[in-house]
Amino acid sequence: MIKAFPRSRSRIFYGWWIVATAAFFNFVVSGTYTSGFTAFFTPLRTEFGWTSVETALGFSLQRLEGGIAGPLVGFLFDRLGPRKLVIGGMAVAGGGLMLMSRIDSLVGFYATFLMTAVGISFGFGGPPIYCVSNWFVRKRTKALSYLMAGINLGGIVVPFLVLLIAQAGWRTSLFVVGLAFWAVAIPVALILRHRPEAVGFLPDGVLEVTPPIQSTNGPVGEDNFGAREALKSAAFWLIALAFMLSQLITSAVIVLEMPLLESAGISREVAGIAVTFTMLMTLSGNLLAGFIGDRFPKTAVMAFAFALQCVGVVTLALVSETWHIAPFVILYGLGLGATMPMRNSLVADYFGR
Repeated sequence: MIKAFPRSRSRIFYGWWIVATAAFFNFVVSGTYTSGFTAFFTPLRTEFGWTSVETALGFSLQRLEGGIAGPLVGFLFDRLGPRKLVIGGMAVAGGGLMLMSRIDSLVGFYATFLMTAVGISFGFGGPPIYCVSNWFVRKRTKALSYLMAGINLGGIVVPFLVLLIAQAGWRTSLFVVGLAFWAVAIPVALILRHRPEAVGFLPDGVLEVTPPIQSTNGPVGEDNFGAREALKSAAFWLIALAFMLSQLITSAVIVLEMPLLESAGISREVAGIAVTFTMLMTLSGNLLAGFIGDRFPKTAVMAFAFALQCVGVVTLALVSETWHIAPFVILYGLGLGATMPMRNSLVADYFGR
């Protein structure tokens, strides 16, 4: 039997607890790894005498691994649920960083970075996003924007990470980050739930289901494609191509923003602050997308956001003085922030939960 969900100020829909917890998880991992690992680029290259290309190759391996692991993560998420993936993945990722703190060769760097990347793909990249997309339909873009806000707020950690590296060294700092991954994974995993139907809810907290069911269909007539159906659609391949091209830019900026600014004569401290402000501006774009993403055509919002990113990257390439950083931060940050919740919301709207 399906009955109306009681609207009470004292009762918060459990989906929002998932959003808040996963946003904190994103904050920790982004601040120390996704956005923060750029702070380790120069210390590693300086100590071992590696070229920029040799060092950046490790990051390229991470992106390649993430692309390969993506379908497997989705497959396992539907069969194992988010808890096992988060705990297992972050255990591997944390261990990879701890081992990286003991490397003495380029091969060791590649091996430990790949190990960390595998753990991140399974424990961080997909499960929180998939959970939130399952728990919301009408409010999906807003919920995802709050989730992604954790990633953007992680940028405020970068200057402190730079300071930690300066005071304790990159080896100790990597070990500390690995421990942080272990510390945060378990409590986050305990909060996550696969689907609302399994615990007596339907998406958005509008309805309650008694008894709990394992339905794959939402309450609002949403489309739900199987993998084979999605792969046969033109929309799937067009969306995948657009996201792939965008990710080429995003990945390069994440890795090389600090080194590029330093090579232009910007101090390491200012470059670290620039990363922070980039992520804070990304937060602004993120929240803006959460406000307009469910009100305007998502494809139009995405196209405009991609255009802002492109102009911002051109601006970054031309930086020669400190004040040049400002237009890059504003344009690129707003564009990137707007795309982050829109990507997953657009996919879910097209293909269902």
